[in-house]
Amino acid sequence: MTDAALARSKPEANWALLDKQVARATSLLRQMRDTIEDIEDARTLERVKKAHGRRPRIPWSRVKKELGLD
Repeated sequence: MTDAALARSKPEANWALLDKQVARATSLLRQMRDTIEDIEDARTLERVKKAHGRRPRIPWSRVKKELGLD
């Protein structure tokens, strides 16, 4: 029997295990991507805060009003 014939006759359980591993890896990648985005957002906020120093910021009430969220 050739290697190709043996490869085709593997049980389906291996594919189920691989599917679970791929799903888990995809989930982990999604979580890591979200974490990285959160870190980037936090860094951006810190840079902006530092750049503005002690100057007053825009109050949330004004932001909501300008965005039409009020």
